[in-house]
Amino acid sequence: MKLTFLDLSLLIGYALVCVGIGFWCSRGHKDEDYLIAGRKMTLVGFISSVVSSYIGGAAIVAYSAYVYEFGISAIAVFLGTAIGFIVFIPYALKLRKVSADKEFLTLSDWFYFKFDKRIGLVSAIILFVVYFGMLLNQFIAGSSILAHISGLSYEAALLISSSIISIYLLVGGFKSVIKTDIFQYIILFILFVLLGFILIKDDSSFTHEMLDLNRMDPFMTIVFIAFGVLIIFQSAEYWQRVYAAKSDKVVKRGLIGSAILVILSGIAVSIVGLAAHAYVPGIESRNAFAEGLTVLIPQKFIGASLVLLFAAIMSSADTIIFVLASSLSKDYISHFKKTELSQHNLKVYTRYFIIIFSVLGFGFGWFFRDLVSVIIFITGIGFTVIPAAIASFHFKLSKNAVLASFIAGIVYILILIITNNLIAEMSIASIVVATIFLIIFQFIYKNQND
Repeated sequence: MKLTFLDLSLLIGYALVCVGIGFWCSRGHKDEDYLIAGRKMTLVGFISSVVSSYIGGAAIVAYSAYVYEFGISAIAVFLGTAIGFIVFIPYALKLRKVSADKEFLTLSDWFYFKFDKRIGLVSAIILFVVYFGMLLNQFIAGSSILAHISGLSYEAALLISSSIISIYLLVGGFKSVIKTDIFQYIILFILFVLLGFILIKDDSSFTHEMLDLNRMDPFMTIVFIAFGVLIIFQSAEYWQRVYAAKSDKVVKRGLIGSAILVILSGIAVSIVGLAAHAYVPGIESRNAFAEGLTVLIPQKFIGASLVLLFAAIMSSADTIIFVLASSLSKDYISHFKKTELSQHNLKVYTRYFIIIFSVLGFGFGWFFRDLVSVIIFITGIGFTVIPAAIASFHFKLSKNAVLASFIAGIVYILILIITNNLIAEMSIASIVVATIFLIIFQFIYKNQND
């Protein structure tokens, strides 16, 4: 497929707007604006940022593949995530109350606060592995889709996306993440709606595909819902948005609004996966979204779909880069440096790490292009922090019990790798292992002082 002048103009125009937003956000901003958007995020920014972070390049590839393989039951992932946002509201409100006083920036700040440096550091290491894997996934998945549908080489698509992201993140920081997310999600939402109208044709085979419940697996539906609910509690980007929100009202209404828009966005992604299954049978499931768009989108809409894909890549990748950069600055350097870091110093370190992770993401994305194993691995590793994260809001946990829970989950994933059993169903069981060890060691240490 060859890019037309209009297609190329749309892509360049979109990229320039994002860079322009980054420079606009840098004008006269304070250090706290760069680090956490001044903790003044509005409702529109909150919802746009949460949903656009969720619907990223890797998410589009993974979820459309699930729909292609499992049918309409895979939409339960989006339903589960929507439920997860609602369930998360009371936890988020408590986080806001504590974070305002303690100036939290990362998820691991909660573990440092609730326990000690040892627990905080281990949680930070786990989340670092998870989010670097997520960054790699975004670059691989997004660049693969962009290359597939545009005719650009994978390497060119990777270079374009990583360069644009690093520029506006470097100058605008977290504030530019939020502002560009608003712009990106407006594009995503409009194009998803248009996509729905384009794909839902008067075609009996596709209509049957959408309404066919024969491929709906009750067990997988339950698994998808549970996954969607639980993933919220290990997603550092959502915790950051809670810290950055202007008020409790923004958090509460923002999570409810995000739940609604996640379902609507999920329906749009599901339409592509179902259409690909109806019209392009026999392909690899991971190619469902790209193949579906290539076959189903009229040529005149290719430019619009390219912008959609580019927005999807950048809206999640920029969030992940900033999560990683701010985590290293706050969770490692700030907590272990002998002298306390000022917000300005945190900003300087964060900028350095933005450059580093943009380069690393590009480099790893260049050499490693199989995202399936990465997704399974980071999901299993990330789920090890969930039991302690949830329980820490309700119980006084032993530090040793939390540490044992983390270690048990990690060891379990390593055993799966060594025995060549790292599959999705086995990987997510890390949450069960971590829960069991948390309960056992909590019982052992409940009458002892840490």
